[in-house]
Amino acid sequence: MSECLDHKMTNWESSAGGNEAGFSYIDVLIAIGILMTGIVALLSAMTAAVATSGRSEQQLLAKQFATSTMESIFSARDINNPKITSFAVIANDTTPNGLFLTGVTPIYDSTGADGIIGTADDGWGPDGKKGTADDLTPVNGLSRKIEITPVSPGLISITVTIYYQSSGLTFSQSLTSYMANYNTQSV
Repeated sequence: MSECLDHKMTNWESSAGGNEAGFSYIDVLIAIGILMTGIVALLSAMTAAVATSGRSEQQLLAKQFATSTMESIFSARDINNPKITSFAVIANDTTPNGLFLTGVTPIYDSTGADGIIGTADDGWGPDGKKGTADDLTPVNGLSRKIEITPVSPGLISITVTIYYQSSGLTFSQSLTSYMANYNTQSV
């Protein structure tokens, strides 16, 4: 009988060892692979969200600079500014007596002595001279282009484009308006 018990015990021990459930190494590797894929996707989405947030901030700043530039151009027409002798000077500097710079130019936090954004004296320091030690530093990562084109006699189209950089790429924000030949002054 003792032989019989020993035999049964041996069968029971071997059958219990063969029925144990658990994860194999392949199951663990597959689970880790799936988990890593999810983590990489999550990190990628977070990186894209941060980049988009930074771009949105730059885009808002570009819109503000475009609006400010457009308002300055309209104010130049409407206030008694000695630089605005006639409607014809509200033009790019490729036009005779035109005030506004042609091409892409840096943006400064100051309008210069004439009080008009986008003209040659922007960025000049308090001494009013270009190339001296008190000249201002341009706003980092932003530049501006003002395009003024005649539409018909007494009507011009003004497009202000602000270029900004985000994540190593250059984007632009444009604002277009029309200006007629009238103002509150007699110019």
